[in-house]
Amino acid sequence: MSPLRMAADDELAAYAERHTSTASDTLRRVAASTLAWTEHPMMMIDETEGQLLRMLVVLTGSRRIVEIGTFAGYSALAMAEGLPPDGHIDTLELSPGHVAKAREHIRSAGEGERITVHEGIALDTLERLQGPYDLAFIDADKSAYAAYYDLLIPRMRAGGLIVADNVLRHGRILDVHTGDPSVAGMREFNERAATDHRVETVMLTVRDGVSLIRVR
Repeated sequence: MSPLRMAADDELAAYAERHTSTASDTLRRVAASTLAWTEHPMMMIDETEGQLLRMLVVLTGSRRIVEIGTFAGYSALAMAEGLPPDGHIDTLELSPGHVAKAREHIRSAGEGERITVHEGIALDTLERLQGPYDLAFIDADKSAYAAYYDLLIPRMRAGGLIVADNVLRHGRILDVHTGDPSVAGMREFNERAATDHRVETVMLTVRDGVSLIRVR
């Protein structure tokens, strides 16, 4: 991508953020804490996507949510802001360091009762969890998205929503010759969701691509 294109994209992202409802003080504190802690800031969703997740939780009336890929807890906390008081989020994370930071953020936000962080291999944890879930958010190992999808579908309620992040892989999804397993895995997932008669799918070009997959 050319420097000019990158600058234009950054300007558009800033414009979109200015015209999106402001994140809560809690989320802004978590974002600042995460950026000061991590060497991989791109692993955290941005404020605009966080507000999108919160709105999707509200619009779907979700009470039970499962998230694959906790990182430092920002996305889980954004979704929690859209939950009713009796709502709950199960969030799955492999890295012990990420788990510790996420639990710290969740405790400081006062959401320890409504958000449970499960440490371990997501596929193993997901097999143990019982649905039905109203909403699922996938933002983890890109090569495993299709496997996550296969386990999620039977755990979603009819009308439930699966939200998948990074489905465009910064444009590399169009490179059919790449040897990158994350791109190949994402292409498999995208094709599966698009051709699965059990769901209806809309792919949005928000940030690095977000797919909304509604279970029939």
